Amino acid sequence: MSARWWAPSLFDGESRYRVFQEKVLPVLRRVGKELDRLYCAPNGRPAIEPVVMAGVTVLQFMERVPDRGAVERVRYHLGWKYGLDLPLDYKGFHPTSLVTFRARLLEGEEERRVFDAVVEGLREAGLVKKGKKQRLDSTHVLGCVSQMSRLEVVRETIGVMLKEMAKRGVGQGFEEWETYEERYGESEVDWRNQSAEQLKEKFRQAGEDALRLLKWVRGQRESVRGSEAAVLLERVFLEQYELGEGGVARREKEGSGTVKNPHEPEAQWAAKDTEAKTAWVGYKAQVRETVREESEPKPKGEPTDQFLTDLTTTKAIASDLAGMDQSLEATPEDKPSELYTDAAYVTDDTLAEAQAEGRELVGPARPSPEREGVIPSEAFDVHVAERRAVCPAGKTSTQCSLIHDAHAQHSYYRFEWGAQCDGCVRQKECTQSKTGRRTLVVGLHHDLLQARRREMKTEAFRDRMRQRNGIEGTIHELTWYGLRRSRYRGLAKTRLANSFIGAACNINRWIRLTIWQARSAYGGLAVA
Repeated sequence: MSARWWAPSLFDGESRYRVFQEKVLPVLRRVGKELDRLYCAPNGRPAIEPVVMAGVTVLQFMERVPDRGAVERVRYHLGWKYGLDLPLDYKGFHPTSLVTFRARLLEGEEERRVFDAVVEGLREAGLVKKGKKQRLDSTHVLGCVSQMSRLEVVRETIGVMLKEMAKRGVGQGFEEWETYEERYGESEVDWRNQSAEQLKEKFRQAGEDALRLLKWVRGQRESVRGSEAAVLLERVFLEQYELGEGGVARREKEGSGTVKNPHEPEAQWAAKDTEAKTAWVGYKAQVRETVREESEPKPKGEPTDQFLTDLTTTKAIASDLAGMDQSLEATPEDKPSELYTDAAYVTDDTLAEAQAEGRELVGPARPSPEREGVIPSEAFDVHVAERRAVCPAGKTSTQCSLIHDAHAQHSYYRFEWGAQCDGCVRQKECTQSKTGRRTLVVGLHHDLLQARRREMKTEAFRDRMRQRNGIEGTIHELTWYGLRRSRYRGLAKTRLANSFIGAACNINRWIRLTIWQARSAYGGLAVA
């Protein structure tokens, strides 16, 4: 007997599990056919209903429980049985079935299926409308790794390669196998009793050992030299060392995207500022949600009626500009008419792209670079369409050149004033060039950037930008679901988890809003 029919009196209109059954479960059933394709044709023991697996996974993220806890709730929690419309005597399944279900989603490239289904359900309910205002921001996601020093990364990577060699039965063919096993497989560096010079020597030795091992690996069969461990060892060696006349030498600085833990090489080091005050090892998430129309006053006490429209996970070193492109490409049918962001997303190119697509990118623009004793480009009045610029002294440029930089794959305009700079009263504060003549280099759509910088000084723009502030609260809410710390290793699994986090956040908001509306409609009474 289904819990839906046995215990309806226990779940009134204020029960989140009743709302889940009435609102969310039909949405999950609607994508059942797409989930069925992840399974092979019946050839033995029947598979667990994929809609049930999807529902359990969603509830798992909504209530922040691990796989074992989720299975226990399926078996013993009456609310979960009611929400999923399961029989009272449903025995559940083994926790590893959830692992297998997530693996099927990844293999079938359906990691967004549940999230997109929930958003579509919100659209049908009239809570999310296409082409309306939205806001966007990014946040860091810590990888499921421990912090390692550069020496630890190299030593651990050698250890990973040794395990791969032992697994393939080729270890004994390496002349120094026993030495390497003792040095990197059985011993650890005692940091407290090692001086800086001793650690430096160990780093050099690890580099020489890694190079010697790489040379040996290159002479082995393809399955060994082409293995993930061998490729990783070569990558780590090139990232940490350089070859010179004196042999293997430590690189002074690590480049961006270097391996910080060989057990999760996709987790990258990144920083949000040039001084690296906010740095992490992991990934980055782009969060986009709807914005309430200004003409729609919000009733007192009403829960938020804003919902996530996209949650895109990228590499940590990916720029916010690239992240915005991925986010918009993920929902090509729902590009917002107005997208509110911070300065990281606003450039002359992004403003022009938005204008060409008939939408508006609303956010502050970064000021132009300043050099001490030189008038910044913001002080110039640039008219790109007319190919002319007016300097702070009121003089119009005499020449405009379109430059195509093939190396940087970038094009720009260069304005010159020629002899007008000679004898100008503002020459010394305008340029430090030996010729005494000023040149101005701007992007192809600098007029849009210039207009935005001027608009930023108005009170109307500052009032308008208040609509972006809500995204900070949303990111804080997503942190409760675990957004800022991945529970899995690898970009693909982290992306899958984040899509379920986004779905869980939307569903919880949907449930709270539905219960509030029911209370309001019936004078604050529970709806049976």
